[in-house]
Amino acid sequence: MLAVASALVFPASAASGKQRVCELTAVADVGTVFWRYDDVHYRSPRWSLGVAFRGEATTTVLYRDARLTRNRTLLRRRIWFPFRRERDQTLSFVQATEPGTLRARVTVRFGRGDDQCYFPPRTTVQIHPR
Repeated sequence: MLAVASALVFPASAASGKQRVCELTAVADVGTVFWRYDDVHYRSPRWSLGVAFRGEATTTVLYRDARLTRNRTLLRRRIWFPFRRERDQTLSFVQATEPGTLRARVTVRFGRGDDQCYFPPRTTVQIHPR
């Protein structure tokens, strides 16, 4: 019965260990950036970025790669962007608070071997307060 319940909760690739959620970096006063990969459902590896929001202020996040741009307002505790094959992916954050505006950018460059949590992709974090 337990095996049936876990099969309903997790997708097949997650149950097989091929789609793991890995912590990437923290962004000051915004939250934590995660990454995951999927090499089961696609012919070539695909990666996805996500954010776990921990603040109270309104935060806008912009996802960008070579072919796709998505803009989201962080209302839920965790959001994920779609799996993409583009190796360069960027998240830009704008958080408006009473003291000022926090801007941050997380740039991730995935490589062929980036499919294990203990071997994360190349990451650059820039934070610009006010």
